[in-house]
Amino acid sequence: MLALGVGALSGCGPSAPDPDIDGVGPETAATPQAQDLERSLEGIWSTGVSSGDDAETIYAIEWLSAGDLRILRDGRWLAGTVEDVDVDNQTLAFHVTRENGPDETVTLRKVQDAASGEGFHLRVTWAQGQTETLGFVRRLTDRDRQAIVLEVRQSTVLPEAVACGGDAPAGSLRATLACSQSEFAELDRGMRTQLVELSARYPDGDRTAAAVVQQLDACKTPECLREAYAQWQTYFDENYDLGDVLDYL
Repeated sequence: MLALGVGALSGCGPSAPDPDIDGVGPETAATPQAQDLERSLEGIWSTGVSSGDDAETIYAIEWLSAGDLRILRDGRWLAGTVEDVDVDNQTLAFHVTRENGPDETVTLRKVQDAASGEGFHLRVTWAQGQTETLGFVRRLTDRDRQAIVLEVRQSTVLPEAVACGGDAPAGSLRATLACSQSEFAELDRGMRTQLVELSARYPDGDRTAAAVVQQLDACKTPECLREAYAQWQTYFDENYDLGDVLDYL
């Protein structure tokens, strides 16, 4: 979701060092100091605003032991990687890639709380200069980590293009309606999201998902398809715990 264009930061870095001179620039993501900075950002963060148009924004940041971060913003995965860590200035550049849109780099900066002198908040600066100030909410729980894995997996398996037709056979009723009517596009997208989670979390998930797809594709009328979606949704609600996995607060 992002590419850094903040002039105040872009002009601060040192020029490329002479190959015969030891480098003295910011720490890279490979150093222990840089990894300590990355790890310190892990947790649930919030803008703390939840009124009117300025609705509260929630971030979930997970540090990976192999290096790098995984970031969710309001439950949506920001597909990207850490591209620079500046320990001296307590900043981290996170490059976000998109299939449908331009790449960006967002900057995360730790800022010490002036009032108490203890703790810190997180300043997030987007490519076009928009900023968000985040306060720490709590550490990640096992449930949060599971939700992050599921969201990353779903985002990989279900790109935005899947909204039209998904995995339905070309020319089938399901594909036709999903690409022509918003009602069926939403039903198909919601069902596919649940099927990915079902397969990831339950031993019988793959078998059940296959049965769902078979029944949906067997329908020859919109009424049949609509009823099949409703019946399977009721079955999921009664037998599985799907959706709303990331219980932030």
